[in-house]
Amino acid sequence: MPKVDVIIPAYNAAKYLPTAIESVVAQTFEDWRILLVDDGSTDDTAAVVSPYLERLGPKLKYIRQENKGLPAARNAAIANSDAEFSRIARCG
Repeated sequence: MPKVDVIIPAYNAAKYLPTAIESVVAQTFEDWRILLVDDGSTDDTAAVVSPYLERLGPKLKYIRQENKGLPAARNAAIANSDAEFSRIARCG
């Protein structure tokens, strides 16, 4: 169980995701996991996330759901969080 889950809700945010993900990876604190909720994106979000899933392994959890809006995306991430602390990041 990670100490911190960083929650990134995303809807058609493919162009912002590399920066958001890399900003977490660059932290000096290493006991984290990213919970990225794709809220029914119609852009290249899944394709952008794919290499990060391979690279980061269990440090990145990708959750895809049909578009339900930002509050539902946050709630989905929180429901999947088991870290001591959660931090919601803004993408875009």
